[in-house]
Amino acid sequence: MNTASELYQFTKKYGINYNTNEEKGIQLFNSFLKSFPKTTFTFSFIGFHKYESLKKQEGLTAYGISGNTLYALSKQKAYKYNLYQCKEISGKKKLNGIRLSLTFDTEIIKINLGFADGNVVLAALKQARKK
Repeated sequence: MNTASELYQFTKKYGINYNTNEEKGIQLFNSFLKSFPKTTFTFSFIGFHKYESLKKQEGLTAYGISGNTLYALSKQKAYKYNLYQCKEISGKKKLNGIRLSLTFDTEIIKINLGFADGNVVLAALKQARKK
């Protein structure tokens, strides 16, 4: 997938779009693609990056997987994570949704997926880590 519409429709189809409407979702993925041009993605989702609490997070974030790399564009910054270097990928159900944790040597990335199907996202991240 390499258009904002394709990326958003994928998230909508699998219910991993944090209930983002189409206009906002396509807008988010347009910005995402400008940050990561010439990249074709096999998986995409929307969540909140570096989520600690409602007041401590980087806002609505577009994510995409290409090969063994997780790409993220939050309101604050663009990120690239080599999933091959990820020590652990886990998910936990909380009262207000699913939380993912990606553990690297230097940091732990926490992602809030809301009430999305966390198993789909977990499976994709773990699969990409094996490539």
